[in-house]
Amino acid sequence: MFRAFTRRRARALALRASSPSDAPCGRVFAAVRDGRGFGATTTTSTSYSTSSGGRAAANKGPVGWVSLALVSATGGACLVLYDRERARRVEAVRAAKTTGNGFQTRVAGGKAAVGGPFALVDAKTGKRFTDENLRGKFALLYFGFTHCPDICPDELEKVAKVTEATREALGAAKAEDALVPVFITIDPARDDAKRTREYVKEFHPEMIGLTGTDKTCGEAARKYRVYYRKTGDERATKDYLVDHSIITYLINPDGDFVTFYGKNTTEEEVTSSVLAHVREYRAANAEKASA
Repeated sequence: MFRAFTRRRARALALRASSPSDAPCGRVFAAVRDGRGFGATTTTSTSYSTSSGGRAAANKGPVGWVSLALVSATGGACLVLYDRERARRVEAVRAAKTTGNGFQTRVAGGKAAVGGPFALVDAKTGKRFTDENLRGKFALLYFGFTHCPDICPDELEKVAKVTEATREALGAAKAEDALVPVFITIDPARDDAKRTREYVKEFHPEMIGLTGTDKTCGEAARKYRVYYRKTGDERATKDYLVDHSIITYLINPDGDFVTFYGKNTTEEEVTSSVLAHVREYRAANAEKASA
């Protein structure tokens, strides 16, 4: 009996020793068999969210709703600015049709705030010369200085040629019957009567040269909105230049400012403009006289 018990015990131990639960796979098998699942080992799982947070994360691509809205707003602003700039340019083109040679010849709402009375000295006679002396004639006024190396001579040469061309076109016996060329110095400290007189003769025999004091010449320049400033050493009294605006003014026989011409306006363009204004003025006066 004892032997039988011993044999059964030995077989039981042999079965347990060879049981699959002692190997790695056996332990897994045992866990499944015992209903413990895989809880005792490392578990890996993957979940896929279907919540609103997941959808928001999915929308975060290269182009989202926010970036699309910003692009649309920027594009709309650019279109508005483009329309405004286009309208401004169209208006500028329309306004150009009422100008002569790039300069406005019509002033809306009354007279332009350019020009006015002045009192200077005629370099030829040494007598007082005012704006009243120009009444009854068209005049081209140029502000400059006799020591100017190139700009002033070029512009005065242009004024002289326009004067001759205007006189010829209108059939005037003398230049002053159609147009008077006038030079006004902005450097009276050096441009006295003698120097101014000799200077204007180089351009046209009938050109009027006007000088005066710093005060009177400065007042005349301010009336015509002329910019000028001594360059270099402000204390210099002889060797210096004067930076100034390069503009020629057309004045009608009533003493009123009509228009102006810059450096880039050609002799032909100025002549054409002057003739148009002279003829228009004469036609208007003839109409008034016959009314």
